[in-house]
Amino acid sequence: MLTSNKSIDRHAQIKATAEKAFNKLTPTIFHEAWWLEAATRGRIEFAEVTDGGRTVGRLPYMVNSRYGLTSSNMPTLTHFLGPGIDDGGGSEANRYVKRNSITQELIRKLPQLSSFRQKMHRGICDALPFQAQGYGVQVQFTFEIEPYPEATIWKGMRDKTRNVIRRAAENFDVFESVDPEAFLHLSMAHLEQKNMQANIDFDTCLEIAKQAISRGRGHIWVARECATGTPKAAIFCVWDNSTYYYLMSTRAPDAGNGVVPLLLWNAIQSASSMGYVFDFDGIVNEGSILLFSGFGGKTSPRYIVTKASMPYRVLRQIRRMDSSVSNAFC
Repeated sequence: MLTSNKSIDRHAQIKATAEKAFNKLTPTIFHEAWWLEAATRGRIEFAEVTDGGRTVGRLPYMVNSRYGLTSSNMPTLTHFLGPGIDDGGGSEANRYVKRNSITQELIRKLPQLSSFRQKMHRGICDALPFQAQGYGVQVQFTFEIEPYPEATIWKGMRDKTRNVIRRAAENFDVFESVDPEAFLHLSMAHLEQKNMQANIDFDTCLEIAKQAISRGRGHIWVARECATGTPKAAIFCVWDNSTYYYLMSTRAPDAGNGVVPLLLWNAIQSASSMGYVFDFDGIVNEGSILLFSGFGGKTSPRYIVTKASMPYRVLRQIRRMDSSVSNAFC
């Protein structure tokens, strides 16, 4: 399953385009204007800090209102946010002080909210400015795979993971799709087969996927059963100037456990050929630890900053007690 030279050339062009578009105020794909516009349906707002007429800090956020309480959480499919900071030049010590000062000023410019929650991007090495402003800080870990040569990554996997991928490759053909609607329809069909519902806005997901694919910033990998030609599983990934993110997956109940690792291996190969870190996008349960660790990556922290009023905390607890909806694939 080696990547062709033609594919490598295409990925190099994509990488060059992404790097050209990068600036410190948009540190990830999730900070880019087109993504935020699609993910929030045009409701994105920004806290900004300027210095000498130049913007040096920007913090995106979206406000929701319910039961008279205002909250800001992560928009649909937007897995990381946090401040984008232009800390200029100078020594690392001076830049750290500047980043801290800009971040605290951004926080002070946020509106009065009943609740605020954001997961910080990989460029945020600590959450001390948020702690200084009275925010709580949690840590969620993710697995990352560096863009080593394909053979090196393959060798670094657990034997069990390699064997699972080999067996799945005997029964499934993997191809790249450019049809986001087909991916979402497949996802909905799999949920119906499992008698489950997803607490995610499919219309917004579709718009984001369309934008990412059209801009050459997303991949949909599909596993098709060799015997029948039927699509049985798919994953959706996006990338920015340095990182390739695994965002969504769907799998038919009868597809077997090896099909998603097979798709992930194809995505990891793609990220490696582009020279990007592959980010598994968070470890949420024991199952994800077993799956992701089998690929031989390293753990990396992602800070989650939160602040909530007492009425909001009470309402959230009541909603959790009443909730019975599971997000099955995101």
